[in-house]
Amino acid sequence: MKKKYITAFLVLSFLLLLSSCASQQDVQALNYHVRSINKKLDDMKVNTVDQMQQRQAMSSGQLDQLQVDILKLKSKLEENNHKNRMLEEQNKELQLAVERLASQLEGKLNLKLSELDSKIASQKETLTALQLARIQDAERRSRAAKLAADAAMQKAQQAALARNSGAKSIVHIKAISKKVLFQQGTRSNIKVNPIATTPKSSDSTKPSRSTPPAQTAVVEQVDNYASGMQSYRDADYRKAYKYFQKSISDKGSRSSVITSRYMMGESLFKLGQYDQAIIEYQQIISNFPGNPQAAKALLRQGEAFEQLSDKETAKIIYKKLIASYGSSPEAATAKKKISSL
Repeated sequence: MKKKYITAFLVLSFLLLLSSCASQQDVQALNYHVRSINKKLDDMKVNTVDQMQQRQAMSSGQLDQLQVDILKLKSKLEENNHKNRMLEEQNKELQLAVERLASQLEGKLNLKLSELDSKIASQKETLTALQLARIQDAERRSRAAKLAADAAMQKAQQAALARNSGAKSIVHIKAISKKVLFQQGTRSNIKVNPIATTPKSSDSTKPSRSTPPAQTAVVEQVDNYASGMQSYRDADYRKAYKYFQKSISDKGSRSSVITSRYMMGESLFKLGQYDQAIIEYQQIISNFPGNPQAAKALLRQGEAFEQLSDKETAKIIYKKLIASYGSSPEAATAKKKISSL
């Protein structure tokens, strides 16, 4: 507006100056030009200012909308931040709860594991005690059976002596009378004991001089073991057991004693006397640890317990075999048997 007034003032001043020196026509022309200039100014004002105002209004409206949008975004961001903080707090609480639960579960698991370990240890001790009790019971039964057999044998011998005492005494008297009358010298001394003085028919055919005692012992040892093996092959296991027992009493080498003891167990196993076989195998396991026959004896001992329907003791023996003789073929067989049990 100030610019408009200044322009009008200048024009009037210019007109006043011109009026003094210009003609009426010039003044009119100048007025026309002034009006046209004013009109142009008015048009420019209307067009330019209105456009600028419209643009300003539009810009202000856009700015207001942008501010509204920014405020909405800020509110959403604040809400998201709040939610994130809440989630973080919840995560922390959950993590603490999980840690507490994990510690509680770990404590319970450790307690249960310790209880299970103690139970397993007690069961192992119980099984070991049962195994020892079985072996001791089998040994007691073996000793009782042996004592009963010895007693029966003594009774049978006494009965046989009682039955044959009369006849043998008569023969003894006749033998004495003949020896006195004809004075035939013999190596046998005449005694009152009828058994000692009565010669056997087989002894009368033997020569007076025989094989030296040392050579005889060796021959008997070899014959006893060979006879035992032959009887075992012939499925006469009772006779084989007796031969192998005699082979041990011959006091041969260490290996022959172990082998004979093992074959005694095998003979009893074949006869179905599994408890007695377990005792024979135990003699090898206890007295000859580290010997290959001990691994075989352990395996057969486990199989004997299987035959007695004591699978738990059989498992313990198989595990002992694997632990003591892990590289032996018997250990591989024991692993298969454990998996089958």
